[in-house]
Amino acid sequence: MATDAGKLLVPSSALLENHCAELLEAIEEIRGLTALLKSLPPADETREEYEGRLYAALTHLDHHVKPAIKEWDRVVDQMADN
Repeated sequence: MATDAGKLLVPSSALLENHCAELLEAIEEIRGLTALLKSLPPADETREEYEGRLYAALTHLDHHVKPAIKEWDRVVDQMADN
């Protein structure tokens, strides 16, 4: 018998699970880069590289947010009314 205990929503979807995994990955990267940038002096020569990586992580996050919400809505619409 399959269990849905590890699922975010029931019934869930592989697409939603993928978007959520990508969101969590991007959030972790953003947290790490933000902490790193806070610790660097403004004149540090590596700031530009880390700021670029932060921008890329934010863009990645944005890329997955809207599709995740759309898929979430689709999954919720398929759920039985209780």
